[in-house]
Amino acid sequence: MKLFLILLSLGLPLGSFPLFGIENISSLKHSVHTEKKPWTDKDFLNDPKDFQFAIVADRTGGPRAGVFPKAVGKLNELRPEFVITVGDLIQGGAGNRNVEKLKGQWQEFNSFIKGFDMPFFYLPGNHDLGNEVADEIWDEMFGVRYYSFVYEDVLFLCLNTQGGPGAKPALLQDEQIEWALKELKKNDKVRWTLVFMHQPLWLLEEGILIRDKGKKILRKTETGWPKIAKALKGRRHTVFAGHVHHYGKYQRNGTSFYTLGTTGGGSKLRGEAFGEFDHATWVTMTDKGPRMANLSIDGIMKDDITTESHQIFWRSLIFEEYFKRETRLDGKSLTLILVNPFDFQINGSLTWISPKSTNLEMSPTVRNISLDPGAKEEIIFNLLSHNEKKNNSRLMPKLEVRFKAENHALDLSMFLDIPLEKLP
Repeated sequence: MKLFLILLSLGLPLGSFPLFGIENISSLKHSVHTEKKPWTDKDFLNDPKDFQFAIVADRTGGPRAGVFPKAVGKLNELRPEFVITVGDLIQGGAGNRNVEKLKGQWQEFNSFIKGFDMPFFYLPGNHDLGNEVADEIWDEMFGVRYYSFVYEDVLFLCLNTQGGPGAKPALLQDEQIEWALKELKKNDKVRWTLVFMHQPLWLLEEGILIRDKGKKILRKTETGWPKIAKALKGRRHTVFAGHVHHYGKYQRNGTSFYTLGTTGGGSKLRGEAFGEFDHATWVTMTDKGPRMANLSIDGIMKDDITTESHQIFWRSLIFEEYFKRETRLDGKSLTLILVNPFDFQINGSLTWISPKSTNLEMSPTVRNISLDPGAKEEIIFNLLSHNEKKNNSRLMPKLEVRFKAENHALDLSMFLDIPLEKLP
């Protein structure tokens, strides 16, 4: 569609740009003059009403340093139109009334947010609010604790599940409920409604199993959510929450409800089966509803993940020697000539990992390396055999290589084999 509009604005003749697809308005210029075409007949996915945004999850309850700022950089590479959160942005806590400490935590978090290339929408969690001091700081910075906005005919309803000042349990006060009902009524013609909250109120209403005096009981909480849920009935909507630090998809009355995992928050990180992983949720909004994909933070790679300098460095991780398979290795040596072609310092370690039954001993076993830009270092390892038997290649030690560079695109972990000649 965008290309089509550009052509119109430039006054270019559309006849020279053959239309591609029956229902797609996009223009495609090509050199193929045969009836058959070397591409499929699917329409381009360029509906102008579609848009993409990202959701970040909890970063508190034992925050792990570096994860959230890494997510900021990675999401910038993907270019969502905006980013929104499901709360728990600072460690805070209901018992924390230390103004200096709370403001320091917000200063740190907001410094991360400044790194985004696109708008970021705040939403409070139980770590962000919970007492009169924390609430006042939030109000000073952000003005309101709940709000809504409409983007591309989609209503975003952002709720505060922490109730009023000092409220510890999840609660939507009457004032917020009345406001939410008015917002829904005012925007009753939107093509979709997306609801964001911190605590998953629908689960609290249904009840959560807890232990009380050695017995399992079902604890139900009246949160006020059913009133909003009733107003949402019959309209197309999706609900997102955080708080529980594990990912889960729920179906209620034909509607999808999600709890998100973490973006640096406390987690055992036991993997997908437990829903415990660091991620950002990528949402493509369509007329048929949101299409979602969960992106592992470490799975998003920048375009400079491997550059020419990387290649030069990798090539320096090759032993200078090469041994025939039947060669007796006792007394032999292995040499690495490491080169730092980057304009930043790199630091790492070289560690020999030997099977218990190996005949060989490597010296030194561990070597720490720090290379300044442009530096070169020669590393020699000596091989010593414990007996006179010929070496069994299946029992060769492996060299574990680990290198990192702070705030730069270098994160290497690999194994190197002793360079034995391959059998024909």
